Amino acid sequence: MKKFLIIIILIFCVFLCGCIKEEKTSLDEIKERGNLVVGVKFDAKPFGYIENDNLQGFDIDIAKKIAKEIFDDESKVEFIEVNSENRISKLMSGEIDIIVATMSDTQERRLIVDFSEPYYISGQSVLCKKDTEVASVADLKNHNTVVVIGTTAEKTLRKLYIRSNVIRALNYNEAFNAVNKDTCLIADEALLQGFVADNKDYQIFNKKLSQEPYAVAIRKDEPELKQMVDYTIKNLEHSDELEKIKNKWIK
Repeated sequence: MKKFLIIIILIFCVFLCGCIKEEKTSLDEIKERGNLVVGVKFDAKPFGYIENDNLQGFDIDIAKKIAKEIFDDESKVEFIEVNSENRISKLMSGEIDIIVATMSDTQERRLIVDFSEPYYISGQSVLCKKDTEVASVADLKNHNTVVVIGTTAEKTLRKLYIRSNVIRALNYNEAFNAVNKDTCLIADEALLQGFVADNKDYQIFNKKLSQEPYAVAIRKDEPELKQMVDYTIKNLEHSDELEKIKNKWIK
Protein backbone atom coordinates (compact mmCIF):
# COMPACT_ATOMS: atom_id res chain seq x y z
CA MET A 1 0.00 0.00 0.00
CA LYS A 2 2.83 2.35 0.92
CA LYS A 3 4.61 1.64 -2.41
CA PHE A 4 1.37 2.32 -4.26
CA LEU A 5 0.99 5.72 -2.57
CA ILE A 6 4.58 6.64 -3.37
CA ILE A 7 4.04 5.75 -7.03
CA ILE A 8 0.86 7.85 -7.14
CA ILE A 9 2.66 10.82 -5.56
CA LEU A 10 5.55 10.54 -8.04
CA ILE A 11 3.15 10.39 -11.00
CA PHE A 12 1.32 13.45 -9.65
CA CYS A 13 4.59 15.36 -9.24
CA VAL A 14 5.66 14.56 -12.79
CA PHE A 15 2.25 15.66 -14.10
CA LEU A 16 2.37 18.86 -12.05
CA CYS A 17 5.86 19.75 -13.27
CA GLY A 18 4.72 19.20 -16.84
CA CYS A 19 1.85 21.63 -16.35
CA ILE A 20 4.02 24.42 -14.95
CA LYS A 21 4.98 26.72 -17.81
CA GLU A 22 8.43 28.21 -17.89
CA GLU A 23 8.20 31.93 -17.13
CA LYS A 24 8.86 34.11 -20.15
CA THR A 25 11.70 36.60 -20.06
CA SER A 26 11.38 40.17 -21.30
CA LEU A 27 13.50 39.20 -24.31
CA ASP A 28 11.03 36.40 -25.12
CA GLU A 29 8.17 38.91 -24.93
CA ILE A 30 9.99 41.34 -27.21
CA LYS A 31 10.55 38.59 -29.78
CA GLU A 32 6.90 37.53 -29.62
CA ARG A 33 5.74 41.14 -30.00
CA GLY A 34 7.93 41.52 -33.06
CA ASN A 35 9.67 44.79 -32.31
CA LEU A 36 11.95 46.52 -29.81
CA VAL A 37 10.52 49.66 -28.14
CA VAL A 38 13.28 52.18 -27.41
CA GLY A 39 13.20 55.47 -25.54
CA VAL A 40 15.24 58.11 -27.40
CA LYS A 41 15.50 61.89 -27.46
CA PHE A 42 14.11 63.91 -30.33
CA ASP A 43 15.96 67.16 -29.49
CA ALA A 44 19.53 66.04 -28.77
CA LYS A 45 21.59 66.51 -31.93
CA PRO A 46 23.70 64.57 -32.94
CA PHE A 47 22.41 61.66 -30.80
CA GLY A 48 18.68 61.77 -31.41
CA TYR A 49 16.95 64.51 -33.40
CA ILE A 50 14.47 65.17 -36.18
CA GLU A 51 15.59 66.74 -39.43
CA ASN A 52 13.41 66.88 -42.55
CA ASP A 53 10.82 64.77 -40.69
CA ASN A 54 13.42 62.04 -40.20
CA LEU A 55 14.48 60.78 -36.76
CA GLN A 56 18.23 60.19 -36.82
CA GLY A 57 21.42 60.29 -34.80
CA PHE A 58 24.06 58.28 -32.93
CA ASP A 59 21.56 56.79 -30.44
CA ILE A 60 19.12 55.93 -33.21
CA ASP A 61 21.81 53.91 -35.02
CA ILE A 62 22.75 52.09 -31.79
CA ALA A 63 19.09 51.16 -31.19
CA LYS A 64 18.75 49.86 -34.75
CA LYS A 65 21.84 47.69 -34.30
CA ILE A 66 20.33 46.14 -31.15
CA ALA A 67 17.08 45.44 -33.02
CA LYS A 68 19.08 43.84 -35.84
CA GLU A 69 20.83 41.55 -33.34
CA ILE A 70 17.46 40.44 -31.92
CA PHE A 71 15.43 40.14 -35.15
CA ASP A 72 18.07 40.21 -37.89
CA ASP A 73 16.16 43.28 -39.08
CA GLU A 74 17.03 46.79 -37.88
CA SER A 75 13.66 48.15 -38.96
CA LYS A 76 11.89 46.20 -36.21
CA VAL A 77 12.23 49.01 -33.70
CA GLU A 78 9.73 51.56 -32.40
CA PHE A 79 11.01 54.87 -31.07
CA ILE A 80 9.29 56.62 -28.16
CA GLU A 81 10.31 60.17 -27.31
CA VAL A 82 11.77 60.62 -23.83
CA ASN A 83 13.58 63.41 -22.03
CA SER A 84 16.11 63.43 -19.21
CA GLU A 85 13.40 63.75 -16.57
CA ASN A 86 10.93 61.05 -17.67
CA ARG A 87 13.11 58.40 -19.36
CA ILE A 88 13.58 56.22 -16.25
CA SER A 89 9.89 56.36 -15.31
CA LYS A 90 8.92 55.31 -18.86
CA LEU A 91 11.33 52.39 -18.61
CA MET A 92 10.11 51.27 -15.19
CA SER A 93 6.46 51.49 -16.25
CA GLY A 94 7.11 49.15 -19.18
CA GLU A 95 6.26 51.76 -21.83
CA ILE A 96 9.70 51.20 -23.34
CA ASP A 97 12.07 48.20 -23.31
CA ILE A 98 15.37 50.09 -23.10
CA ILE A 99 16.70 53.64 -22.99
CA VAL A 100 19.21 54.84 -25.59
CA ALA A 101 19.11 58.56 -24.87
CA THR A 102 22.46 60.18 -24.01
CA MET A 103 22.19 58.55 -20.58
CA SER A 104 25.29 58.59 -18.39
CA ASP A 105 26.03 55.52 -16.32
CA THR A 106 26.21 56.71 -12.68
CA GLN A 107 26.25 54.96 -9.31
CA GLU A 108 23.01 56.70 -8.30
CA ARG A 109 21.18 55.50 -11.40
CA ARG A 110 22.54 51.96 -10.93
CA LEU A 111 20.42 51.76 -7.79
CA ILE A 112 17.35 51.89 -10.06
CA VAL A 113 18.37 50.41 -13.43
CA ASP A 114 21.07 48.28 -15.01
CA PHE A 115 23.45 49.64 -17.63
CA SER A 116 25.04 48.03 -20.65
CA GLU A 117 28.63 48.32 -21.73
CA PRO A 118 29.35 51.99 -22.59
CA TYR A 119 29.08 52.98 -26.23
CA TYR A 120 30.39 56.57 -25.96
CA ILE A 121 32.46 58.57 -23.47
CA SER A 122 31.11 62.07 -23.02
CA GLY A 123 31.80 64.95 -20.66
CA GLN A 124 30.07 68.09 -19.44
CA SER A 125 31.10 71.46 -20.86
CA VAL A 126 29.82 75.04 -20.94
CA LEU A 127 28.01 76.79 -23.80
CA CYS A 128 27.81 80.60 -23.90
CA LYS A 129 27.01 83.34 -26.39
CA LYS A 130 30.12 84.80 -28.02
CA ASP A 131 29.33 88.24 -26.60
CA THR A 132 29.18 86.97 -23.00
CA GLU A 133 31.39 88.31 -20.23
CA VAL A 134 32.00 84.78 -18.99
CA ALA A 135 35.68 83.99 -19.56
CA SER A 136 36.04 80.91 -17.36
CA VAL A 137 34.00 78.37 -15.44
CA ALA A 138 34.63 80.35 -12.25
CA ASP A 139 32.78 83.33 -13.77
CA LEU A 140 29.54 81.33 -13.73
CA LYS A 141 29.06 82.27 -10.07
CA ASN A 142 28.12 85.78 -11.23
CA HIS A 143 25.78 84.60 -13.99
CA ASN A 144 22.83 82.33 -14.64
CA THR A 145 23.48 78.71 -15.55
CA VAL A 146 20.92 76.56 -17.36
CA VAL A 147 20.73 72.82 -16.69
CA VAL A 148 18.30 70.26 -18.07
CA ILE A 149 16.25 68.51 -15.38
CA GLY A 150 17.24 64.87 -14.97
CA THR A 151 20.81 65.31 -16.25
CA THR A 152 24.02 65.30 -14.22
CA ALA A 153 24.79 68.97 -14.97
CA GLU A 154 23.59 70.40 -11.66
CA LYS A 155 25.54 67.71 -9.80
CA THR A 156 28.65 68.79 -11.73
CA LEU A 157 28.10 72.39 -10.59
CA ARG A 158 27.89 71.29 -6.96
CA LYS A 159 31.07 69.22 -7.28
CA LEU A 160 32.91 72.27 -8.59
CA TYR A 161 31.47 74.40 -5.74
CA ILE A 162 30.19 76.93 -8.28
CA ARG A 163 27.38 78.95 -6.74
CA SER A 164 25.57 80.01 -9.85
CA ASN A 165 21.93 80.98 -10.19
CA VAL A 166 20.58 77.73 -11.65
CA ILE A 167 17.77 77.76 -14.20
CA ARG A 168 16.19 74.33 -14.74
CA ALA A 169 14.92 73.54 -18.24
CA LEU A 170 12.62 70.65 -19.16
CA ASN A 171 14.45 69.78 -22.38
CA TYR A 172 17.36 70.85 -24.56
CA ASN A 173 15.34 73.09 -26.85
CA GLU A 174 14.17 75.07 -23.83
CA ALA A 175 17.72 75.13 -22.46
CA PHE A 176 19.29 76.40 -25.69
CA ASN A 177 16.63 79.12 -25.99
CA ALA A 178 17.47 80.33 -22.47
CA VAL A 179 21.14 81.02 -23.30
CA ASN A 180 21.93 84.73 -23.64
CA LYS A 181 24.66 87.22 -22.74
CA ASP A 182 24.17 86.62 -19.01
CA THR A 183 23.11 82.95 -19.12
CA CYS A 184 25.23 79.92 -20.03
CA LEU A 185 24.36 76.25 -20.36
CA ILE A 186 26.08 73.19 -18.90
CA ALA A 187 25.48 69.98 -20.84
CA ASP A 188 27.32 67.12 -22.53
CA GLU A 189 29.95 68.46 -24.91
CA ALA A 190 28.82 66.40 -27.91
CA LEU A 191 25.30 67.83 -27.63
CA LEU A 192 26.70 71.35 -27.38
CA GLN A 193 28.85 70.77 -30.46
CA GLY A 194 25.76 69.69 -32.37
CA PHE A 195 24.07 72.95 -31.41
CA VAL A 196 27.08 75.18 -32.21
CA ALA A 197 27.39 73.56 -35.66
CA ASP A 198 24.05 75.18 -36.55
CA ASN A 199 24.39 78.33 -34.40
CA LYS A 200 27.61 80.25 -35.02
CA ASP A 201 26.91 82.96 -32.41
CA TYR A 202 27.66 80.49 -29.62
CA GLN A 203 30.88 79.01 -28.25
CA ILE A 204 31.95 76.11 -26.02
CA PHE A 205 34.61 76.23 -23.33
CA ASN A 206 37.30 73.74 -24.29
CA LYS A 207 37.75 72.33 -20.79
CA LYS A 208 35.54 69.35 -19.95
CA LEU A 209 34.10 69.48 -16.45
CA SER A 210 33.53 65.73 -16.17
CA GLN A 211 33.90 62.40 -17.94
CA GLU A 212 30.73 60.33 -18.33
CA PRO A 213 30.06 57.07 -20.22
CA TYR A 214 26.85 56.82 -22.22
CA ALA A 215 25.22 53.40 -21.89
CA VAL A 216 21.91 51.66 -22.61
CA ALA A 217 19.61 51.50 -19.57
CA ILE A 218 17.67 48.29 -18.91
CA ARG A 219 15.32 47.30 -16.11
CA LYS A 220 16.97 45.27 -13.36
CA ASP A 221 16.59 41.49 -13.30
CA GLU A 222 16.48 41.23 -17.11
CA PRO A 223 19.79 39.40 -17.65
CA GLU A 224 18.89 37.95 -21.06
CA LEU A 225 18.07 41.36 -22.52
CA LYS A 226 21.14 42.95 -20.92
CA GLN A 227 23.32 40.16 -22.29
CA MET A 228 21.92 40.75 -25.78
CA VAL A 229 22.57 44.50 -25.56
CA ASP A 230 26.09 44.00 -24.17
CA TYR A 231 26.87 41.49 -26.92
CA THR A 232 25.69 43.97 -29.57
CA ILE A 233 27.83 46.82 -28.26
CA LYS A 234 30.92 44.65 -27.80
CA ASN A 235 30.49 43.25 -31.31
CA LEU A 236 30.15 46.77 -32.72
CA GLU A 237 33.31 47.78 -30.89
CA HIS A 238 35.36 44.78 -31.98
CA SER A 239 34.28 45.12 -35.61
CA ASP A 240 35.08 48.88 -35.63
CA GLU A 241 31.43 49.52 -36.53
CA LEU A 242 31.02 51.55 -33.33
CA GLU A 243 33.87 53.83 -34.38
CA LYS A 244 32.24 54.27 -37.81
CA ILE A 245 28.94 55.27 -36.18
CA LYS A 246 30.80 57.71 -33.94
CA ASN A 247 32.66 59.30 -36.86
CA LYS A 248 29.38 59.54 -38.78
CA TRP A 249 27.76 61.74 -36.12
CA ILE A 250 30.56 63.27 -34.02
CA LYS A 251 32.76 65.54 -36.12
